[in-house]
Amino acid sequence: MGRPAAFPCVREGQQTLMLASSDTGVSATLGEDELRLSRASLALCVFVAVLMALPVSVIGGQNNHKNVQKDWTLLMYWDTDNSLELCTEFALSTWEESLPSNADVNIVALVDLLSEDGTWIWEIVDGQRKLVDKWDELNTSDPDVLKMFVEYGMAKFPAQKTLLVLQNHGYSWRGIIEDETNGDLLMPIDGVGAALESVKADMGKGVDVLAFDACNMMLLEVVYELKDAVPYIVGSQTTVSYDGLPYEMFIPDLVANPGMSPAELAIDIAYDYAEYYSSKWDYSHMFPCNQDFAPACAVDTSKLDALGDAFGQFCTVLEPIIPDHMKVIEDARGYALIGQWANMAGWEWTPDVGTFVEGLREIPGHPELTAAIDEFKMAYDDAIIAEAHSKRYKDTVTGLSLWFPPSLSQYNSIGYYYCQQFVYHDIGLDLVAETSWVDCLMTYYGS
Repeated sequence: MGRPAAFPCVREGQQTLMLASSDTGVSATLGEDELRLSRASLALCVFVAVLMALPVSVIGGQNNHKNVQKDWTLLMYWDTDNSLELCTEFALSTWEESLPSNADVNIVALVDLLSEDGTWIWEIVDGQRKLVDKWDELNTSDPDVLKMFVEYGMAKFPAQKTLLVLQNHGYSWRGIIEDETNGDLLMPIDGVGAALESVKADMGKGVDVLAFDACNMMLLEVVYELKDAVPYIVGSQTTVSYDGLPYEMFIPDLVANPGMSPAELAIDIAYDYAEYYSSKWDYSHMFPCNQDFAPACAVDTSKLDALGDAFGQFCTVLEPIIPDHMKVIEDARGYALIGQWANMAGWEWTPDVGTFVEGLREIPGHPELTAAIDEFKMAYDDAIIAEAHSKRYKDTVTGLSLWFPPSLSQYNSIGYYYCQQFVYHDIGLDLVAETSWVDCLMTYYGS
């Protein structure tokens, strides 16, 4: 899918690392481990040292931000109270470089670190970070803390439109925002939805775009759960590199065109994501590598009721014919598996749902299934407003994934103790409750 011609991407004057020409297709090279770790450790040490050197008057001082409504406020919910703390300084520096003027755009970040107790609120002001508040140590995996920050940001940094970034480890349908200091828990997806719906009720308006800076969050189950909480969602189906979202691309785009609609911004982030990870030279990266397997998509949540209905009908038609067509289903599932980092958390068991469903057209003699697939594809294409991916994926990526482990033992996560606390059919997912997808899985495992 190409970038819409009516919405050009403006990047005049952007600073880039133009060290060599590059094929914007794919090639991946990891730097040496020792070099990577030393650079990351140095950046982290500098960040923490600067933070701790700030005078108390600055940390506890008044916020002199003028309550002038701007076009956009970007709220960064930056929970690095875990192994991702090393990403914090890179992100803050990138935001500083990307926002030379905040005349039309606010950037406000909640930062929770693993190495220090406390929670810091940073604002980027004309290319410089400013510490505007310091809160006590908070459990940032608690939906109430998310709600508190979003309402704080919308009230103190008012804007016509709001982007919320959730940065942390992502565990697909299981949840997001792992806070190791406070119980090593996750924020459940229905908790994210409840927090953002409460924001709408309290503030009279809600977040316009939700962007996941976390791995494996663009699942059908996840976006369907959040369909009443936010109009647009953008993120990746697979692993997100340490650099995270393409901040150095879409923030300057927004500064150049602050009148962007929420849909336009979500589309821009999706296309920029695939471009950003296409080269290790043309953009700044924490480590000198690119990512051959970088998919992203943007979803219009107003279309998800129809998509959920179509998926439910698909499941109803599929379930009784599974025992007679196991080989076709197994092959379709295998072809749709796009995850490149296998691990015991089950990330590798999330095939692309569009590719998987399309693969079941190979089942003969069931026109009712063909009709259900057609209906699903129509609703699916309507919901996904942008999809971009690295060339090596070819035609296997369509935007969203679906949980489909290969066996009942993997479904129950018996190989990974941490994941045994998350039960797919009992974690509060609306798509699971409203369709017979779990019945399809159980029939598959029993056949």
